[in-house]
Amino acid sequence: MKSMVIEVDSQNIRTEQEGDDIHLWTWYIPIPILPAFSVEYFTIQAGGVNAITVGEIKGDKVILPKMHLLYHDWESIHVVLHYHGIRDYSLLFPWIGNQRLRKRIGEFYEEADKNFEQGAWLSFALMCGAVFEGMLHARLDPNSTYSQFNNLINTAFSSRLIDEREKTIMQEVKEARNLVHSGNFKHPNVTRKNAMDIMATLNELIKKFSI
Repeated sequence: MKSMVIEVDSQNIRTEQEGDDIHLWTWYIPIPILPAFSVEYFTIQAGGVNAITVGEIKGDKVILPKMHLLYHDWESIHVVLHYHGIRDYSLLFPWIGNQRLRKRIGEFYEEADKNFEQGAWLSFALMCGAVFEGMLHARLDPNSTYSQFNNLINTAFSSRLIDEREKTIMQEVKEARNLVHSGNFKHPNVTRKNAMDIMATLNELIKKFSI
């Protein structure tokens, strides 16, 4: 079982009063990437209220009935998904309009995920580079047929699409591509620690880009 924490801005939550009871409300919490996951159960953390599990998932929304509290005093809430795996990797990129590009990036991520589970760190990093590049291409330069990864990274950073840490990770991934050349055998290989940092960054960007 895996888990992922997703922060949802309270302004994006829709509520409906249940009947005539002004104290009971149904919350509709949108999570665009939710259909990608095979969810076993979820919990909600909001203010001083933790581990709310009474509810259901429909499409890209978590629905919580009979809530006695409104969310207006909180800037955000956290939905913790506990899931078995990814049902469809392309659904992790709902914001990409080009269906073929979305499918291809999903395939890259699926292969990266498999490499991560097997501890194939270099192969994992190479596929993550393909996912990073595809995401930046779709966000910054979707109408071109080719954009250099390095230029995309710099543009994304200067436009504040990514932060300094994310830029550094992407640059490390970009450099890892060169390790496949025989002349670079003296350079250090991708380690487990590197892979963990790359995976954390990739998952954070998937969540951030989908908002």
